[in-house]
Amino acid sequence: MAARSIGTPARTAAVKLAAGAVALGCLALSGCAAARSDAPGTDGATRAPQPVKSRDEAMDRVTRLLEHLRDAAVGQGGPVSQTLGYYRCDGPDIAGPTEPYVLNSATSLDVPADGRVEIVRRLRDTLRGEGLLISGYKEATATASPGANGPAAGTVPGASFRAASTGGPPGDHYLVAVEEKPDKGIMLMVSTACLTPPDALRVPPLVPPTTGTP
Repeated sequence: MAARSIGTPARTAAVKLAAGAVALGCLALSGCAAARSDAPGTDGATRAPQPVKSRDEAMDRVTRLLEHLRDAAVGQGGPVSQTLGYYRCDGPDIAGPTEPYVLNSATSLDVPADGRVEIVRRLRDTLRGEGLLISGYKEATATASPGANGPAAGTVPGASFRAASTGGPPGDHYLVAVEEKPDKGIMLMVSTACLTPPDALRVPPLVPPTTGTP
């Protein structure tokens, strides 16, 4: 698997993806305010426990989901190259190693322009058939007067939709975004629910007080 964590070189390019995935997560998982925690493993708004999942477990799951999406889209199996980042549940900042986090991951498909809409439709139908809730589906539409800095030749890109899983344990819930990009083929994005790493729940051992010298 070729994967890289979002760091300084990729941060600028990835921030829109991260913000979009976090916003998507907020919308489908009852809002970022409800995801904030004032104690490890608890929801600050409802006091409900957050699902516990290690970063490695979360990455393994989103990787398998991206591989499934790519296979459904273009029939290509094997390891997937992805860009990923672990973000705080209440916004686009990077999460610390023991903080609750949302894992956002993405990969792109190099697809000829004339076949992209068909693939986006195929993914929409596949995910709907798997029980995900589909929202925001759209395709490119003609515009009367495109702006000087807007998309070329009177079209608004592109085919896209969002999908949310709601079945199974809360820690297995995930969000999918599929977007046609004018110069980049099709972008596939997966975002987990807000998860608590196991290390956040470990209480440090008590250190016995030192006694003074009589």
